[in-house]
Amino acid sequence: MATLSFHAPVSTDRKIRAAAKKQGVKVSRYLLNVAEQAADGGPVTGLGRELEKLAIDGMALAALGRIRARAAATGADQLTPAQIKASIKAARRARA
Repeated sequence: MATLSFHAPVSTDRKIRAAAKKQGVKVSRYLLNVAEQAADGGPVTGLGRELEKLAIDGMALAALGRIRARAAATGADQLTPAQIKASIKAARRARA
């Protein structure tokens, strides 16, 4: 079985733990149930929506990390605002 992990705000952590306790299951089992329900197209609960947002945020942070690493490798992270604008204008002209 695969292992998944994510970072959640303290308020979300409390909600997840309270919901799991209310259902009488471990947190990991509760999260698995919610994820399976969402994957099967079942009705998405408020917590399910919160988990979806966390997943999207995690993907965005990973993408941002890759973008920053690529910029650092190519030196693009050292460009001035004027150089960035000029580069964007040149790329738009090339597409037109």
